[in-house]
Amino acid sequence: MGKKLILVVENEAIIAEDIRKILKNYNYEVPEAISTGEAAIKSINKIRPDLILLDIMLKDKLTGIDVAKHIIDLNIPIIYLTAYSDKEIIEEAKRTGPFGYLIKPFRERELTATIQMAFFKHEMEQKLIDSEAKFRTLVETTNEGICIFNTEDNFDFINEAGAKIFGGVISDFEDTNLSDYLNKYNLDKVHQHNKLRKENKSSRYELEIIRKDGRKRFLDIIESSRFNENIFMGTFGIFNDITDKKMVQLKLKQTMDSYTRIFENIQDIYYETEFDGTILEISPSVEFNSSYTRKELIGKSMYDLYYDENQHDIFLTKLTKDGYVYDYEIILEDKDKTPLICIINAKIIEDKDSGKIRIIGSLKNITEQRENEVERQEYEMRYRKLFESSTDAVVLQDKNGLIDCNNAALKLFGYTNKSEFINLNPADSSPLKQANGKPSREIALKYFSQTLKKGNTKFEWVYKKKNGKSFTAEVWLSKFNLNNKSFIQATIREITNIKD
Repeated sequence: MGKKLILVVENEAIIAEDIRKILKNYNYEVPEAISTGEAAIKSINKIRPDLILLDIMLKDKLTGIDVAKHIIDLNIPIIYLTAYSDKEIIEEAKRTGPFGYLIKPFRERELTATIQMAFFKHEMEQKLIDSEAKFRTLVETTNEGICIFNTEDNFDFINEAGAKIFGGVISDFEDTNLSDYLNKYNLDKVHQHNKLRKENKSSRYELEIIRKDGRKRFLDIIESSRFNENIFMGTFGIFNDITDKKMVQLKLKQTMDSYTRIFENIQDIYYETEFDGTILEISPSVEFNSSYTRKELIGKSMYDLYYDENQHDIFLTKLTKDGYVYDYEIILEDKDKTPLICIINAKIIEDKDSGKIRIIGSLKNITEQRENEVERQEYEMRYRKLFESSTDAVVLQDKNGLIDCNNAALKLFGYTNKSEFINLNPADSSPLKQANGKPSREIALKYFSQTLKKGNTKFEWVYKKKNGKSFTAEVWLSKFNLNNKSFIQATIREITNIKD
């Protein structure tokens, strides 16, 4: 990990130099100090330091607070340096969200401790932001309804999926109470479960609601308590519309044949086990994905099939903790000891009648897919070696311009820095006009489009080296696709030099 870069913006040169010496002793990277606001803003935008020590009073018309306001969107932690403790100045500085203050004069220990705390606080805030973003994405994209009720069962929050289940949109639930959707029987049921909430107990139950359009829907709800400093604040709920499931239950006898056909023909492997891993049921598709027969596996422990026992322990810990596992990668062992790479989905369920806990889920064998991925990577590696070792200049480009080149191309065009070369437009490495008098840019676009249609194109082209010298080359353009995108490979071979 590289050194942290700290920029010192300080009005007094002697103090600034003392700070720089201290920070360098603590292995921080510290560029030359800056004493004016305008210079500070330019430097910050250019070098993007990891932290800024910012004097409130600077040598020009800008204050440190002005600087902080200009760069607030860059999300760089700031520690203010000041010889003043004026309440109004401190209050104004607070509005820029600093990570600390140091009142001059300060000691070395105060300086380093404040910096370390600022880095720690900034890191924690970033993790919190990332966590909130993930939570927001989950809430906004899940098909499950999510809602928050206050102590009076008013909606404090509902996500889009939840509003849809209730037959509306999110704005419909402002100043709305859950009782607006319940008959007396179901309202009493909610009140009974709210008693559990006040005891900080979670529960799961079914609830019938009546939507505004008069249609009844059945919900499967998991609710937990919301407390703040031991004060009950309401209920957090996750729910699914199980109306269709209810209807299916009524028609279960008639649909059993269809279920059996699906079970017997499903491509992924469906399984059901006891909590100890004993396989109770497994779909016939296991015989297409392994050397085992279905009969051999029923009664066998799923945990004995793990290629690595440690992986089994990790999986079981996660499953026990969360109650479910989705798209989790494991490696199982086939009958002939061959490893099988699989994606597993699993969920712990409890039989309400018997109280027994079981695990249900599905397995998808992705061994062949992974092998294909390895082959693809090996192919790309071989292509890269061929690309780099070619004596001809080779350039890759897409519709936006150059994206890569080999060393032979850099040598041919007189460049030493690849990034400098590939930032050019293909037409920029040519004179304004070609030998036929037509504009280079116009002809280049024509050849590019022609190659995208036909797959390849060959022609002669006049290029221009970095030093301005022109040369003629044979060019072969060929199209290839990668990840649903089209690219052009240009192979360039110099024919002869042309004097300007």
